[in-house]
Amino acid sequence: MSVYSERLAKLKKDIKSIESVRQKKRWKPNQKIVIDFINGVTEKAEFLINAHKVTLKLGDSKKGFKHIIERHYCKGCPGELETLDIINIAEVFLRGIKLNEIGVSNSDLTVYQLNKNGKILKLVLDSKENGELVVTFYNV
Repeated sequence: MSVYSERLAKLKKDIKSIESVRQKKRWKPNQKIVIDFINGVTEKAEFLINAHKVTLKLGDSKKGFKHIIERHYCKGCPGELETLDIINIAEVFLRGIKLNEIGVSNSDLTVYQLNKNGKILKLVLDSKENGELVVTFYNV
């Protein structure tokens, strides 16, 4: 079994566990979009936030959802993310601060940063003609 498959199975299991203990049984709309993508209901997660279309696709080991899971969804990984961080990925774009130069290694990319409960989450977007593609997402 591949690293991606193992971690995706763990992510799905963690989501089920969260659902079983939640008081509110409904997810927020952007959370539901991510969960549907994770569970294979949709081919991509598309968010419409402040008139911007943000698209999260499967990608590969270097960018996209597969990269996020393989590289950042594990204990002790660089940029370690938890299940709720991934479910709330759209929140970084919605509530985060857009970085101009500091913390941006490639000027062609757009970077948003959100400080949430002492964690600094970064969302890196690559502008495309049809919207934006999530390149990577991690905890600083």
